[in-house]
Amino acid sequence: MNNQSELAYMQIKEKILAGGLLPGARLVEQALSEELGVNRGDVRQSLARLCAEGLADRGEKGGYFVKTLTEKDVREIYEIRHILETSAVPLIMERATEADYAELEAIAGHMQLMAEHGYTLGVCEADLKFHKALMKATHNDKLLDLYKHANIPISGVYGMKYEINRVIAGTMDDVNEHKMIIEHLKHKNISDVIVLLGKGYPHP
Repeated sequence: MNNQSELAYMQIKEKILAGGLLPGARLVEQALSEELGVNRGDVRQSLARLCAEGLADRGEKGGYFVKTLTEKDVREIYEIRHILETSAVPLIMERATEADYAELEAIAGHMQLMAEHGYTLGVCEADLKFHKALMKATHNDKLLDLYKHANIPISGVYGMKYEINRVIAGTMDDVNEHKMIIEHLKHKNISDVIVLLGKGYPHP
């Protein structure tokens, strides 16, 4: 994959993960080529890679679409994420630096600002960044890569979650829980962190 194809891949993936491209949306090669300033061949390579990662599907009559996840898909992805995050807590407590905590606090602050203004997509994006920053604080590159790959197919699930829960009070509760996670990590309260991490996941 060349540099232009890699650039296209990253930008399309980010739009899907942030909810900018919703499940079922058609991924039009020509439109994406013009928007990203790359040729259609690069876009095509990117879309094929996104299919392999579970972010997109190829239609029966051709073309690519943002993958629509079933409830079972969502549950299983959340279960994988929860297992990885809770298993990572001891490593985070042992290895997290002041810079790691500063990054988490900055993201939580941005999440609060987005929630106060009712910007649900902004809350969504901040939530994704927060959990990724948590895993980054393990300082285990292999674990972070595993987490990123497990998280890829979630695509618009966060967007759907926050579209359903538009009430700002509910969103603010979520913001407060993220801030509490940081405090409990600092004070080595492992059981409290694990409980809070579990609140962010759907249960059958």
